[in-house]
Amino acid sequence: MAISVYSKKKEDIEFQYWERCRNLPEEKLIALLGHNNFKLSLEAAKVLQLKGGSKVIKLAQMDCFSNSYKRRVLAAFILGQISLNSNEEKVSLDILYNLALTDKSAMVRSYAVSSFGHRCNRTKKKYLDSLLALAKYTVLDKSVNVRESTAIALSMFDNKASIPLLIKLLKDTNSDVKDWAAFAVNANGYDTPEIRNCFVSLLNENNFEVRYEAIIGLSKMKDKRVTQALIKELSKDIVYDEMVQAAAYLGDVALLPVLYEIKKKWEPFDELNTSIKVLEHLKSTL
Repeated sequence: MAISVYSKKKEDIEFQYWERCRNLPEEKLIALLGHNNFKLSLEAAKVLQLKGGSKVIKLAQMDCFSNSYKRRVLAAFILGQISLNSNEEKVSLDILYNLALTDKSAMVRSYAVSSFGHRCNRTKKKYLDSLLALAKYTVLDKSVNVRESTAIALSMFDNKASIPLLIKLLKDTNSDVKDWAAFAVNANGYDTPEIRNCFVSLLNENNFEVRYEAIIGLSKMKDKRVTQALIKELSKDIVYDEMVQAAAYLGDVALLPVLYEIKKKWEPFDELNTSIKVLEHLKSTL
């Protein structure tokens, strides 16, 4: 998918700030945490996170109680992936858990959830039960960003206890939340009747990313309720390789005509050849 002009400009600015920060000494990086330009402060936080050390860890832990929500955001971010010993880990997780549940700033809560997920990931699921306990509350948070961060955090772990939480997120009112929840389901290969029904409902979403996840998921589940939606996507002027590949996953010979049309328009490619071969074989066995 092409990068938008806005996204490219954003990436360029972030790179410029990173270049400005990456060779600065620790004291100057710490000073930048209080800069009025939050994006610059965030790049400084990224460098401090990579550098690590007890001074940075203690500062981040203290800043989680700052009167400035921006400092709390940056502190939560730093604690997400910085190297910690076992005691620092326990203290930091307790701080992040409380921030995620009680901070008055939605931005802080969102970063805290994300960082809690990263910490669980770094410790090979050691604190997964704590993340699941936290997510029971954050899936209901009034902030879209917090619910989205919850879906992203749950996508990192293959644990069926996540399924009821992800189902709640699949029924969210916000498309970005539903997109990440569907991604989490597909990334971990979850498949239940309720998930399938949720995915069928998502086929009517205006947001392409949400429809994409639903179509791919249902195709892998071999749920033929997705057939017409897949035909519609394959009939468009722009067709994604993954959608062509989904035809083979689904295994519905009703997809052959639209695949033949694609073959007429473009040079054959691996995904198309494979899907046609799979479906023609299935047709020959009927």
